[in-house]
Parts: sequence; C-alpha cells; structure tokens
Amino acid sequence: MTVAPPHSDALEEPTRDVGRRWVAMFVLANFGINIPMQAPSTFLMPQQIAEIDSAGKVGAYAWVSAMGAVSGIVLAPLAGALCDRTTGRFGRRRPWMVGGAFLCVGALLFSGAQTTVAGVAFGSFLLSASMMVMGAGLNAVVPDQVPAPQRGVVLGWATVPMASALILGGALIGLAGGFRAGYLVVAAFPLAVVVFGFWLRDTPLPRTGREPFSLRVFLRGYRVSPKDHPDFVWALASRFVMALGYALGTLYLPYFLDDVLHYERLFPGQSTEDGLLIVIGVNSVSTVAMVVLSGWLSDRLGRRRLPVFLGGATMAVAAIPLALSPTWTMTLVAAVVLGLGYGVYLSVDTALVTEVLPASENRSKDMALGNLMGSLPYVVAPPIASFVIGDVGGYPALFLTSAAMSVGGAALVWKVRSVR
Repeated sequence: MTVAPPHSDALEEPTRDVGRRWVAMFVLANFGINIPMQAPSTFLMPQQIAEIDSAGKVGAYAWVSAMGAVSGIVLAPLAGALCDRTTGRFGRRRPWMVGGAFLCVGALLFSGAQTTVAGVAFGSFLLSASMMVMGAGLNAVVPDQVPAPQRGVVLGWATVPMASALILGGALIGLAGGFRAGYLVVAAFPLAVVVFGFWLRDTPLPRTGREPFSLRVFLRGYRVSPKDHPDFVWALASRFVMALGYALGTLYLPYFLDDVLHYERLFPGQSTEDGLLIVIGVNSVSTVAMVVLSGWLSDRLGRRRLPVFLGGATMAVAAIPLALSPTWTMTLVAAVVLGLGYGVYLSVDTALVTEVLPASENRSKDMALGNLMGSLPYVVAPPIASFVIGDVGGYPALFLTSAAMSVGGAALVWKVRSVR
C-alpha cells in the first residue's frame, strides 16, 4: 500500500505538549458536539414524537433511534477514511469539523420544523451523519497533536462535556420552553466546533503518495488484523464489552424506576422523568469529579491498563447492589459508584486507544472504529436486555449481567501489551 511520505509533518508523532489555551478550546469544541449529540434524542425528539403520535410514541421513537444508529455504523468509518485522505491548504481535520458543524446546525433546524414521524426520523439520520462528519475531524486531533504522555489529562478535560452535556442540555432546553425553541438553543452549540476548527493549526497533507480511496479500501478499513495489530484489536474488544455492560445497566433505568421502584408512588407529585434526572445528575457529578484526576494520574504514573481495569471493576460493583437491594437509596448509591468508575475508565481508555492505533495515516478512521465499539453496544443491548428481563430473571439478572460484562471488559485490557 502506498502512503504519504514519512517526512510529512501531518503524519509525525507529536512530541510538544499542548498548552492550556489549546485544551480550553478543545473542551469548548467538545461541548459543541456532545450537547447536540445527547440532548435532542433524550429530551427533544421524545417530546416531539409524543405530540405527533401519542398512541404510537414508543414504537415511533425506537424507529427514529434506529435511523440514527444506522447512520453512525455506516458513516463513521467512511468519514474517518475520507478525512485521513483530505488534502488542501485548509488541512485534513478543519474541513470536516467546520462542514460537519454547519450540517449539524441545519439538521437541528430541520428536525425542529418536522410534523411527521418520518420527518423526525430523517432529521435523526441527518443529525447522526453530521456527528460522524464532525467527529472525523475532532476525534483525530488528539493523536495528531497531543503527545502520548499528556493524553490522559487532555482527554480527561475533554470528557467533562461528555459527562455533563445531558444535564446542561436538559437545563437549557427546559428554560427554552417547548421542543421547537429547544432545537434553536441546541443549534447554537456546534458553532463552538467552527471556532475551534478555524483556530486550530492543521498541517496540510501532501497531495502525493496517498492511496486512492475506493470501496475496497473502505471495506478493508473495517478489517483489522489481530496478527499485525493485536493490541488495537484487544483494546477494541475491551471497549465493546465494557460499553455493553454500561448499556445493559443504564438503558432500562426509566423502566426500573417505574416498574420496580414505583417512583411515582414512592414520591407523590413527581414523575418518573424527575427521578431519572436526579439519577443522571448524581451520576454525572461523580463522573466529572473523576475524569480529570484519573487522566492526570494516568499521565503521571505512565500507566493506562490499571486505571481502565479499576474503572471497569468499580462499574461492576455499582450494578450488584441494584440486583440485591433495589431501593431508591441504593439506586443513588449505585449512581455515584457507577459515575466514579466510569469517570476513571472513560478518559484513560480513550488515551490507551490513541496509543495503539495501527498507522498514523489512518488515525481518524481507526479512532472512528474505536468510537464505533463504544456505540454499537447500544444497538445490541435492547434485545439482550429484553431477553434477560423477560426470560432469565428480571432486573436482578439484568444488573448482574451488566456487572459480568464490565468485569470481562476490564479484564480484556490486560491483553494489551505495548502500553503499561
């Protein structure tokens, strides 16, 4: 395979630490992508669909969510592969960040104007597609520009928007009043990615020496040789199993609060959604409390595998009390413990993945594969959870399965050999 000349600055391994301004701008950009990624599907689309079709809202929302998931699975590696091959004086990453951000604004405005379920579904597809385009540029800037010994703390700060986007987005949408105004509020956030894109120094890639893009090249991008790149494969496997455990433990919390805890009877005058927001808030605070500290410690100690393992084991511990003692108090305790473990895991695992990428010329595509291993479990978790709840042992069995997946995913990280 022909690749860009090894002396190309765009493909060099970074050695100079980025400064505080770089980190601050990167965090701002991550707010710009994470709030539009999380808030519409959680707060705006369910409310919009309920207004359009109150009787069939459950099935309609599932269809809308599936459209977004399909977009991510197909487009993430494609956008990453094309981003890696982008040449021109604006650099490789900037066009994708800026273009994706404007596409995101358009998708949000389009979605807010829809009055049919099909229209909302297409808006969900467009919104997810814009995330893949933005992410192709944004997710690759860390391995492009941040040296490996600094990635833990940088990604720790960058994880703060991911952990707090749902609470911040939900609060702003609540103040906006109505889903249409909410879409307008959320549509302002991708502009932060535009600002970062124009501010960032993005070294152009030479036009010569790149393998032409084709369908064969794209499909080959999904295939990673365990023999040639075993550490990358094990890191992806660990992330997939860990994410599956997290999805199994959290996706059905609204139904757990309603069907097991009977939250509305437990707290008259409050809705199940109120309880869910409390759980999400407690979990988000504990996650944010750990992400920067764990990333910083990982950099200082020069270790990635141990924090990832400890984070996964802590997440498993959080699920066990819910299986053995399903009470409201225990739910809050579990939310805190889960957040602490997830906070340790999240930033350090991403830093680990950046250190085992197979090739510098494919950083965006390979980061997309890593992100896909974190999102694909959310597609397969619902049918697994439905089977476990209905045919195995209800919610206790579901939470124990979640704990087992978390422990298994954490154990797989020890198979990565090239990173301490």
